[in-house]
Amino acid sequence: MTKPMALILQGGGALGAFEYGVVSALVEDGWHPRAVTGVSIGAINAASIAGAKGGDIAASLDRIWDAITLPPMPFLPDFVQSNLALLGNPKFWLSRTDYWNALSWNSYCTTAPMLGTLAANLDFDQLNDPQHIRFGVTSTSLHTGGQVTFSNYTAQGAHLDSGHHKAVRTRLTPSHILASGSLPPGFPATRIEGRDYWDGGLFSNTPVDSLLNLLEPAEIETLPIFVVDLFPTDDQPSPTNMVEVQARATALQYQNRFWAQYGGSGKLDGFLAMLEELQKVADGTALEHMSSFTWMMRLRALKNLQVIASTPAAFGGDHDFSYAGVRGRYQAGRTAAQRHLARMGGRPALRAAA
Repeated sequence: MTKPMALILQGGGALGAFEYGVVSALVEDGWHPRAVTGVSIGAINAASIAGAKGGDIAASLDRIWDAITLPPMPFLPDFVQSNLALLGNPKFWLSRTDYWNALSWNSYCTTAPMLGTLAANLDFDQLNDPQHIRFGVTSTSLHTGGQVTFSNYTAQGAHLDSGHHKAVRTRLTPSHILASGSLPPGFPATRIEGRDYWDGGLFSNTPVDSLLNLLEPAEIETLPIFVVDLFPTDDQPSPTNMVEVQARATALQYQNRFWAQYGGSGKLDGFLAMLEELQKVADGTALEHMSSFTWMMRLRALKNLQVIASTPAAFGGDHDFSYAGVRGRYQAGRTAAQRHLARMGGRPALRAAA
């Protein structure tokens, strides 16, 4: 029997192979996404899910990751292969060679290859059909500094413009997916309809609000929402060398800031209890018709979160597209998802995240 779910996929470069493993295991267990949002590499994974040719999600993820994984080189040590992508990844990005223009560069690479990879491997007609899967990706606007979600759907009661976050329903193209992962200074901004966008993770690496905008009112109470946390930071020892310092700094920059926004001293349970009491007070009053109140009630969906956390990333993990590196994180994602499902025992239960 198919089990419905929603998915939130973070950014993290090659660490996205962990998400690849998680989603593959969930699909294998019978879970099927009704809605999915992603940022950066999570946007590429999300697009591979919504745009899976023939609806075969596992096969679609296989194709994308086969394309962007560097082939093994038997005579090179693993630590060397793990850094080869810094020189380029032919189906993802290439280093710039117009050195005579170096003083006017605004990026070190071109991401043109990824446009072709997405177009060749995904079904964009299906990706734009919300009846198949509701889908959205987030980017950071260079013109406002805020977050923009491009999606194929906006649900009843969605928050379309909160000042810092705008939701735009549009027909998505490879450029919208690429915009979500245009991380400076390596990658250039992506221009869409005359506006420039950088990586959505610069604003928020866990696009919870974007997912909430895709949920129907009837799904708020019960639809499980799986979040893949690529940058857990709880209970980690202090760094002891410069390699560990850099790895921890990256994790802190992109960690899941969900709890800081919705937890507070009462933690998530307290926040959700407050929403339940507020709803009781508001029944039959003018509050029920206020857009801000409607959005707040949508936050009750957070009680359905299922967080699957990765182990802390090793230094260089975000650019390690080597065969061994990708396969290792893929297997780690599968294992983490299987363990989480075993703990669930077929019944959703909230688990805390970093």
